[in-house]
Amino acid sequence: MKIKGRFLTTGIGSLPYLDPLKSSEKICKDFSIPFWPQLPKRDFNENMYSQFSQGLPGAIIDRRNKRLYVQGSKDLSEGLAKIYEATISGEHTSFGITKEFAEGLYAFIEVAKKYKPQYVKGHVTGPVSLGLGIADENGKAIIYNSELKEALVRLLAIKAVWQINQLKALSSEIIIFIDEPYLTSFGSSFVNIQRQDIVSMLNVIIQEIHSKGSIAGVHCCGNTDWSIFTDTDIDIINFDAYAYLDSVLLYYKEINKFLQRGGCLAWGIVPTSEAVLKETSQTLFEQLSKGIEELEKKSIPRNLMIANSILTPSCGMGTLSEALTEDIITKLNRVSKLAKGLT
Repeated sequence: MKIKGRFLTTGIGSLPYLDPLKSSEKICKDFSIPFWPQLPKRDFNENMYSQFSQGLPGAIIDRRNKRLYVQGSKDLSEGLAKIYEATISGEHTSFGITKEFAEGLYAFIEVAKKYKPQYVKGHVTGPVSLGLGIADENGKAIIYNSELKEALVRLLAIKAVWQINQLKALSSEIIIFIDEPYLTSFGSSFVNIQRQDIVSMLNVIIQEIHSKGSIAGVHCCGNTDWSIFTDTDIDIINFDAYAYLDSVLLYYKEINKFLQRGGCLAWGIVPTSEAVLKETSQTLFEQLSKGIEELEKKSIPRNLMIANSILTPSCGMGTLSEALTEDIITKLNRVSKLAKGLT
């Protein structure tokens, strides 16, 4: 399944608002590919780590101190077995995301029905980011615990499929992004994970998304080894085109192959910081145009890029002010309108 339409807009997930219904209304009106909102300012349960920790064996959410960790010293065998049983049986209800952890998701499903969107976007935190973002009681990231790592990957795959089943009430064409901000640290002394292991973990989730006839995307909001993603079965690669275009250009051969096999680039062209205040929709459009021209110089067909590109903010907006968020969304839509005139 390919995305029909040029330079459609969507968001990464998080927004700074507190009201789930108003947030969902805004998303449906302001984005051509609406998505359910993560609202971390509303509740600690809605940050990108807590939100997807439900069902993880030994997980403890200390809302008072805003702390999330795993009791790795406990016997986790029963919890691990339940995840594998759900994977085999395909019965995912018990591992869904409850309203307590995602008010935005439930509000969005109610609101979006009247808009009848062609595409709907959901998201899960990626296995590397969640595995590094959650530690045990001794401070060791759970991704370095082989049993927990495997269970975490399976759990995220289940949550992706569960989301698709919920969002099918809105549209038959579902996109699920795997959010991997921690992959900006890949190759550093802080992340001791093998490249092929990352590819394999991502592919487990991607293949489950594909099994439901849905589109899989990945988001990374910094500099990374972009060939990790092109070596997976991913359909959409979302990158910070405002600040890190040069790093993507280094992988032009891999990007070309990715586009040739039907991939789509999601250009995070509008910065999610105060840098947006010094930009206009015209200057951002010029940066987008320059990025396309630079890749064209690397022998990537221009028409291929134009036909297979969508636009996003550079990252989530959950920590920003509402005023700044409004500015970002306004400029994103104006850039999209300008970009649709590209030939």
